[in-house]
Amino acid sequence: MKTAVGLTLLSRALALTNEKLEVVGQKPLLHACPSDSILQKGECQDATFGSSHDIISDVAFRSNISQFQQTLEESRKKASQVKDFPWTFWPECFSNENTTDPYCVFTDQSFASGRGIFIITTKDLAYDMLEHDAWRRPETLSRVNKYDSPPFVTHEFPGKGRGLVANKTLHRGDQIFASTPILITDSGAYDLSEAERLALLYRGVDTLPPASQKVFWELLGHFNDDPVDDRINTNNFDVSIDEEAQAAVFPEIAMLNHDCRPNAAYAFDERTMTHYVHAVRDIMPGEEITITYIDNEMERARRVKKLKRNWGFDCSCSTCTAHPSLVSESDTRLGEIAALSTILDDWTIDSEATPEAAELLISLYEQERLHANLATAYKHAAEAYSSFGKKWEAMRYARLSAEMSMLDKGFGDSDVKEMREMSLRPELSWSWKKRVGMGGKSCGCGHGH
Repeated sequence: MKTAVGLTLLSRALALTNEKLEVVGQKPLLHACPSDSILQKGECQDATFGSSHDIISDVAFRSNISQFQQTLEESRKKASQVKDFPWTFWPECFSNENTTDPYCVFTDQSFASGRGIFIITTKDLAYDMLEHDAWRRPETLSRVNKYDSPPFVTHEFPGKGRGLVANKTLHRGDQIFASTPILITDSGAYDLSEAERLALLYRGVDTLPPASQKVFWELLGHFNDDPVDDRINTNNFDVSIDEEAQAAVFPEIAMLNHDCRPNAAYAFDERTMTHYVHAVRDIMPGEEITITYIDNEMERARRVKKLKRNWGFDCSCSTCTAHPSLVSESDTRLGEIAALSTILDDWTIDSEATPEAAELLISLYEQERLHANLATAYKHAAEAYSSFGKKWEAMRYARLSAEMSMLDKGFGDSDVKEMREMSLRPELSWSWKKRVGMGGKSCGCGHGH
């Protein structure tokens, strides 16, 4: 999917950094403020921010009107002079009448044992992130960013580019790799002018440790836009941090190619700021490791269209390139999966949900090779059996759902907790015997009743 850029391109990209910073003034803020003030809600206000964080009390982050006011070395020196300051460089910020708070670039080169990270967001959100275990308890990252002896090798695939191939047998649940992000960006930064937003991005890349800078420039984009923006837009993942939507770049997962029927799944652990990739079925040595870039329960035509629009390639996976008759059969199964899911989600008195319907749903998922998606099918089965008072079957499928949910949705997902509890005492779950004594009909009691 991706190929490494050479040193020539790297030098050219780095040169563009300076060019970008020089043109920031082409789109100045609508109002200029003194250097000790910042534009907020259309008015020049004192640049000293109030904060609940003791370490930044009375620490001012300076707004910039047309260009950054400090070199990287000056910024590093200023940050080092503030006791217990958590950032490697003094944050640079932009704000205008469209933004509630300034958007700044915050860099921590020591993050994740020196891998480093830069974050473009507001001051409050950036400091909230510091409360997560990734910063407060760095020992939680002991199994993260380990690539000395990976269970894969890189391989060039004709027509696809670089990908990863397993070099040993991987069983379902085996960790393939776990990565922390090298950058996180807040969509709110789009309220800045384009020149200002790009200036923050370039500054962020320049502040990463050299090894992470190299990894960033080795990423490829597909949209032929700005070199930094293109790499981020092509390779970022939407994540939720403190209930705020953010976009994060995990360079290693960018090496995985897409397949509509993948053998691996990924999930983000907010507590440790870590992106995990696990096998969702056995993967043999020599087999390519793949993930899905999209909702792979869509019919083929919609999958192909979305992949072409968002990533610029024609899907060549075996499911999309199968004989038209097989493609039609696959699309029919996907329609049946959607219909059965609706039936099993129906807890009204007219519901047709039964354990047999749940078993059919599992069979269809398996036939479609939607291995990661089995978490949902197993959950339906656990609830269906529970609703008819079938304890042991409910426990069996709840345990399977908990395992697959961790791989596909993350360790802290609510489905993991719910299915773990059901696997221990299904008779205490909300669904227990909800369909008993109704001649197969539901009592009309929904989730949580």
